[in-house]
Amino acid sequence: MSKPKVRKLQDYPRGFPKISCFLDSDDAFMVYRRFGSVYSRLLLSKQDEMSRMEATLLAMDQTDHADGNESYLMSRPFDVEREEIPEVWKGQSRVKLLERMEKVALEYAELLLKAQKLKAMDRPSNRDYRSVLHFMENDGGQLFEEDMGFIYEKEDLITLRPGREYAWLDGLLERTLKVLRCRLIKFFFCPKETRDKTDDKDIHYYDRDRISTCVTMMITTIVLALLVVPIWLLYRFSIQGTIATSPDTIGVVLVFTLVFSAALTGFTKARRHEIVAASAGYCAVLVVFLGNVNNVGSVPR
Repeated sequence: MSKPKVRKLQDYPRGFPKISCFLDSDDAFMVYRRFGSVYSRLLLSKQDEMSRMEATLLAMDQTDHADGNESYLMSRPFDVEREEIPEVWKGQSRVKLLERMEKVALEYAELLLKAQKLKAMDRPSNRDYRSVLHFMENDGGQLFEEDMGFIYEKEDLITLRPGREYAWLDGLLERTLKVLRCRLIKFFFCPKETRDKTDDKDIHYYDRDRISTCVTMMITTIVLALLVVPIWLLYRFSIQGTIATSPDTIGVVLVFTLVFSAALTGFTKARRHEIVAASAGYCAVLVVFLGNVNNVGSVPR
């Protein structure tokens, strides 16, 4: 049975072959330009062209209205079969103008949607950008200076890496793994397929699925802690009989509600009103529990 083929950086010649292999070797390295200013220039050009044709169309309509030729405005077939064209139209019929406008309008709409799609794509994190920049600048001078210009257009760069709500946590975990690099970490997070990608000791590849699994476990642990710890603290206060009067009770509810809001902000892409609603619900759960244990504690024994 044949083994899976692994593309190794050292197997590619210096220059564009090796650079392209590096950019494709990991999701974090897929960094390219979106050419935002070029798209803006093209959109402005198409917009101006459309505006001029729109003004011409309006002038044609006004001419027919002023000359008493409103029948051409009321019947399209009649306008199509028109033989006499006013001199001010410079030999161009309204039908031909509309055909040109349709072509330009479709081109404009396509450019507009493409520009919107590119603008909505995520920008590379500082860590990913520095990784690509470091490879291109320090790996023996991969490209000529004029060919490396794109990597310095930081404000215009986008990443093809699929957006994750907690991608920063992935980066934090990878930095931690790099600092604590040992055989155990290599065994769990660096399978043979990823290690075979390069023999460069300065380049580290991690299995994305295992990173995602580890991050998911971390988030699950945090969520459980946010639910269990405050309830346990409130229960301890109820045992001491001070839950109704202790300022620590309000402090627990306030602190953990703030931590819950911060967790929502950091781990999700929730909007502000969604964060407020979720935090209010979380606070309500703690208050309901607080009321229940208070009632239980006040029952005569």
